[in-house]
Amino acid sequence: MISFYVLDCFDSVDKFTICRNCMRKRENICTLVSPLANHSKVLKIICTDPIELNRFLLELHYFEAYRLRILNAVYSLVDGNNKLVIKLHPVRKQPIDYKWGERANRLIWERIEVDEMISWLSTLGGAFSALGDYKLECADVAGKISIQQMKLAMRIGEPSLIARCKLYLAIAMIQRYNFAGAKQMIVQIYRNEKRQYEPDSRLLKMCLGIWAKLKYEYELYQKRLNRPKEPNRHIFLRC
Repeated sequence: MISFYVLDCFDSVDKFTICRNCMRKRENICTLVSPLANHSKVLKIICTDPIELNRFLLELHYFEAYRLRILNAVYSLVDGNNKLVIKLHPVRKQPIDYKWGERANRLIWERIEVDEMISWLSTLGGAFSALGDYKLECADVAGKISIQQMKLAMRIGEPSLIARCKLYLAIAMIQRYNFAGAKQMIVQIYRNEKRQYEPDSRLLKMCLGIWAKLKYEYELYQKRLNRPKEPNRHIFLRC
């Protein structure tokens, strides 16, 4: 195990410790200011810019073989109380990462287009969902639209949007008389959201509203069958 120090342009000193299996950092070490005034106590000062230092630290962190070679090299340089110091100077020319800029630009436009597609699907799905109370074919179409919305939401990676798409699908399942599947989906979303540190109140209200629709449609379904509702088959939402 051996240590070296990094002195930036603002005289802030960080200490890095190289071990066989890892590299540790300790920030704002101020005990090196006085030794720097006396160069006889410092074995070597290496000057570089922050970009090259960042590459060097990343390679130390991720590549064990490289870390061991640097560890042996620094051992051969340092003896006694001498210290190895890396002094940073400002970058002469700021680099521009064009490849990352193109990637970020592509991701931004992709997110804009996906949001627009989800909005269109929400409008279309809402129309078919409203007709799904009267025609089962419309309920099928609304369910397929909800699945497409869910795929787009998973592409974005927003949990709340994914949950809302599942609730849209639950409405279609209610219209198709799949009460058990809709119940399981609503309860799962409601309980998962209640466990969050900051629950989404709009999502919880959606769960309660769709749950009320589920109970109402279930009672109508039992009446259409001319069958009394059994107590042990009554469904309810447990918070």
